[in-house]
Amino acid sequence: MHRLSLDAAPIDSDIVSRNLYPPRVDDMTARFNFLHAYGWEESGYPLDWIDSFNMTLQGMTVMSNHTRKVMIDHGLKVPVAISSLGIDHWLRIDHDIKHKLEAKSYRFLHVSSCFPRKGADVMLRAYGKAFSAGDDVTLVIKTFPNPHNKIHQLLEDAQLSNSEYPHVIVDEEDYSDSQLKSLYLQCDALIAPSRAEGFGLPMAEAMLSGLAVITTGWSGQTDFCTPESAWLIDYSYARAKTHFGLSASVWAEPDENHLASLMQEVFLAPADARKERIEAGQRLLREKFMWSHVAGRMIEAAHSSTTRIESKDPRIGMVTTWNTPCGIASYSEHLIRNMPEGITVLGAHSEGRVGADGLNVSRCWSAGDDDDLMALTYAIERLELDTLVIQFNYGFWNLKVFGEFLTNQVMLKRTVVVIMHATSDPPRSSNKKLSSLAPALKHCHRVLVHSVEDMNRLKNLELVNNVTLFPHGIIDHTPSLLPPFDGNRPFLLASYGFFLPHKGLLELIDAIGILRGRNLNIRLSMVNATYPAPDSIEIIRHAKDKIENEGLQDTVELCTQFLSDAESLARLADADLIVFPYQETAESSSAAVRHGIASGRPVAVTPLPIFEDVEKDVHFLPGKSPESIADGIEFLLNHRINESLLMLDKQENAQFWRDEHSYRRIARRLHDFL
Repeated sequence: MHRLSLDAAPIDSDIVSRNLYPPRVDDMTARFNFLHAYGWEESGYPLDWIDSFNMTLQGMTVMSNHTRKVMIDHGLKVPVAISSLGIDHWLRIDHDIKHKLEAKSYRFLHVSSCFPRKGADVMLRAYGKAFSAGDDVTLVIKTFPNPHNKIHQLLEDAQLSNSEYPHVIVDEEDYSDSQLKSLYLQCDALIAPSRAEGFGLPMAEAMLSGLAVITTGWSGQTDFCTPESAWLIDYSYARAKTHFGLSASVWAEPDENHLASLMQEVFLAPADARKERIEAGQRLLREKFMWSHVAGRMIEAAHSSTTRIESKDPRIGMVTTWNTPCGIASYSEHLIRNMPEGITVLGAHSEGRVGADGLNVSRCWSAGDDDDLMALTYAIERLELDTLVIQFNYGFWNLKVFGEFLTNQVMLKRTVVVIMHATSDPPRSSNKKLSSLAPALKHCHRVLVHSVEDMNRLKNLELVNNVTLFPHGIIDHTPSLLPPFDGNRPFLLASYGFFLPHKGLLELIDAIGILRGRNLNIRLSMVNATYPAPDSIEIIRHAKDKIENEGLQDTVELCTQFLSDAESLARLADADLIVFPYQETAESSSAAVRHGIASGRPVAVTPLPIFEDVEKDVHFLPGKSPESIADGIEFLLNHRINESLLMLDKQENAQFWRDEHSYRRIARRLHDFL
């Protein structure tokens, strides 16, 4: 095939299909260009690669449902089918009868590179909890030396912390296929606590070899590692720590206590109980994961892609607040402004508008508990919309009515995507429980969230398969370089966002008073707009009283007008440090802090989960109290004066984050995904 291909121009080929990494496609020029059996692990994906796929490919096949979801979630527009991988090559390997394993009677096996993604650290901790030196059990770790493999250090640390640590063998020798199969056949159970897998070939090999399989209940291996065929480790989501450094990417953090209990369960289980689950896995693999199945699915995908009729663009409606001094209204406006024309705005009724509605705006619902959403339903029908993007905040909806609305729209064959701006139930609203909405959300095509904490809250409600981490955007703005500090002027601090109780602005004023008491030459510019709510007006009054009572009139400047983005950024760009001293809040992420990062100036925040999505790009203050805020500001201003490595590294990270999160890129991803 290769020799023949050298004599043919690509344009004379009907199909060119590649399996390679990195996935180079830009030079593919056949009539139909494919990637086949592609795999991916973490939930984030480089958008530049997706752009290349959309420009070049006519189709794609992938290893697993997990990989397919990642591709779609990042805006892949070409047809993508699941080919899976085959496993019957394993059946044709004769095991090496001379290869003998010297170990205790019961053998757990782990086969991997021991990269951090493979979860060997969790496995060693769990193994030490489940067993001790006196138990008749051995953990065999089959791996190979590589720069990312820290297995010897991890094992040494585990043994030093536990004098009764159970028996372990680490084998880094090169094995033939026959020797590897022999190793499998001499073990009883495979442990694979992976944080992410594209497919999970060792799990399939172990199943066919008659081993019980203990693995994480997330990512590619769950296509065949099911509750009926394997022992699945519980997990929570965590930021993926890979060389890509994608900020909006997660993997699964296996629960080591649950893994320890599963090890004991499998070790103690009667042979018949283990056999039943193992044989269920073997049947599944033989029925769906033979190479003939894979080849057939690839051919079917190629036929389907080369003969498909081009689908029409979706008719998209976004249900949101609009043209009001509201963070979600601004978020929606930035998204729509950066998407192709034709997005219909299904806006909430509002009296305090900040601009005129365009022709694409239909006001058809009211925020609060009293709207039955019938007018919204009629508007969707009248406008013949087939795709809905719905911005969710607790205060927008009566959750019972909203759940029925979502279910009805899905039943009417519309694509329904909900963007969650909060997932933590309001403490004083007994009728605002997200659990009541979970059945309806489970039927939606996607539930987009902004933080890892959101994902874990939804997982606790058994919302997993349709949930996607979708980052907030920032406005496209090229900030000026951070100038060296001029010691002849005061330090200028700034705050930004709506003037609300949870923003910690009173604490910040107190912190400024503390810093003045330390003889710091400092000023504060508070760019904090009035929010149309009584508690905002009340706290602004408190702030003015505090400024006057503490004699800070010449130190603190208050701007409570609702400024344009350009005006806000101009004010923030003058600051040496922008401070977000938030107190406790149920919000998932902060739009204001992203505005601060967009300004190009150093940003300091209190240590709260709301800032988890920007942790690499901001400086964390030591606490939320005025004293802690003052201490953190003083520490950072010293680093600002000296242009320290700490300050320079954060500025570099922030620049990478700005490039990755521009509304131009985020909006295009959303539109392509829809």
